[in-house]
Amino acid sequence: MPEKSSSDEKTSASDRLLIADCPECRKRVLAAVHGEVVEMPDEDLGRDAPREVVLAACTTCNTAMVLVSEFVWGPDEWESPENVWPNGARTVDSPYRVQRAFQEAYRCFHQANAYAATATMARRTLELVCNDQGASGSTLAKKIDWLKQNNKIEGRLFDWATALRFVGNDGAHGDAVGRQDAEDALALTEALLEHIYVLTVQYEKFSERRQAKLQAKTPTVPNPAPGTQGVTPPHVT
Repeated sequence: MPEKSSSDEKTSASDRLLIADCPECRKRVLAAVHGEVVEMPDEDLGRDAPREVVLAACTTCNTAMVLVSEFVWGPDEWESPENVWPNGARTVDSPYRVQRAFQEAYRCFHQANAYAATATMARRTLELVCNDQGASGSTLAKKIDWLKQNNKIEGRLFDWATALRFVGNDGAHGDAVGRQDAEDALALTEALLEHIYVLTVQYEKFSERRQAKLQAKTPTVPNPAPGTQGVTPPHVT
């Protein structure tokens, strides 16, 4: 488990101060820490490094916020804390790496007004979804086509994913990306995550329950006794 700096160890949680983005002041401020939890790596969740979750309050307006810092292996340091509530992205029940990429795209748009970066991270999220679903192909375009061919996405979602790839390419290659394109890219990314990781899973569970009910209602016909198959019972008068 990574250790915090000696200065941190000498102070209580409420004495710690961090620099954070205050959603009320709309600028970077000093935030007083009121509680913290370190979550250790979890292979099942795809979390390969510890992260610190902090409850803090702005020292200017006293607005509460939740901050998350990722541990950086090697230099024994923590990344700058990111505001995940109330400014954080909506969490879609998806693999950890996919969530992180989508949340970064969200923060690029809502906190930094960085529209090219938003489009780039939306494209990155799409690429991680393709990898998670086992899509094959040497390019993202081929991976998206694989998703369609394997019934992971359908017609309109395929068009959305393709459009998302184009906007992401603009961001990655330095082409201008406007606010509306970035906002649309973010919305399309969320729609894809909802379809693949929420609605599809929910429908599969619903179908399983329906199938179980139908099987329970189907009468069971007993097997005939050995040696009686094909024998017509005698006529009783």
